[in-house]
Amino acid sequence: NGHGIPVPSLRNAPYMLTSDSEPDFVADFVADEKFFSLENFYSKLSDSKANKVIAVVDSCFSGVTDGKAVLKGVAAARVIPKLIKFNQDKMVVLSAGKRHQYSNGYNQKGHRLFSFYIMKNILEGNNDIKTLYKNSKSQTYDTSLEEYGDLRVQEPSIVGNFGLSL
Repeated sequence: NGHGIPVPSLRNAPYMLTSDSEPDFVADFVADEKFFSLENFYSKLSDSKANKVIAVVDSCFSGVTDGKAVLKGVAAARVIPKLIKFNQDKMVVLSAGKRHQYSNGYNQKGHRLFSFYIMKNILEGNNDIKTLYKNSKSQTYDTSLEEYGDLRVQEPSIVGNFGLSL
């Protein structure tokens, strides 16, 4: 969980920030820190010695969080982040929403919306990625529509080998 920031000067390359970061203050130098690059994270995971990698990303890369712009000097409009490549045979990425959507909070449960349903479904025994994704996607979508309406609807996405299991 954290903020996702597409960096316009790097063709909207997606970068990650911790949830307690203030995006306005880090956006200016984030491009210089390879550690924050989503491409760097995915590359390290793909190149690891692990047989399978399951990544859950509950960050939005639209340039907006909870209705406010996260990039200094950029209007609160949705920005489309650059796609990141990774080893899709051994890795699967479950993301909080489509590239242009928000990652909503779920204040009633004290978590981000997508994270809440991912954890809930894992605790209920959903070990198959396809089932985990299907259930979490449906619950996240329905709750986002109910809680936030059409403007902040959230549809989780999946990329990679969804035949994996926990």
